[in-house]
Amino acid sequence: MNCFTCDEQKHQNRVQLSPYQSEWPEAFAREKNAIIQELGDPTIPIEHIGSTSVPNLPAKPIIDILLGVEDLDEFTRYIPPLSQAGYEYVPKPELRTRRFFKKETNTNDTFHLHICEWKGSEWEEKIIFRNYLRANPGSAKAYESLKKQLAETYRERSVYTEKKGPFIQSILDLAYKKG
Repeated sequence: MNCFTCDEQKHQNRVQLSPYQSEWPEAFAREKNAIIQELGDPTIPIEHIGSTSVPNLPAKPIIDILLGVEDLDEFTRYIPPLSQAGYEYVPKPELRTRRFFKKETNTNDTFHLHICEWKGSEWEEKIIFRNYLRANPGSAKAYESLKKQLAETYRERSVYTEKKGPFIQSILDLAYKKG
């Protein structure tokens, strides 16, 4: 079993935003196909999430992928085929409702794969947030401004991510109100 160690993570904890790249959706589509091929299940739910999935939104140049499973407790059965697709399982005990995998390629592409229960709260929130930003350019612009400010102020990823939390929750609240 491949495992991304804590030592390898230390050199990658700084936040660097890139302008939106039109290639990001294409990179996701190629990666989705590779994952489906390794898993052997074309019906498994796989979605492009995160800032790279929102047109014109600057982002850390990492393609975030959401993979839905029926039972998160059985995620370990996905480790061997995902390893064949180049993914390393990254144990993160603090993540209770999802499991995390990482892939870096020799073309400098980076992919983060998040496995969670399909149609569970983690799945729904990530899809709702993405869809809201796609449909509401003003909110996407506000998120862009916040991300740029936080990236300059808090260079460490964990703090940057934590500080985005209230904004993300406010968007989710708005989206649920619109229903």
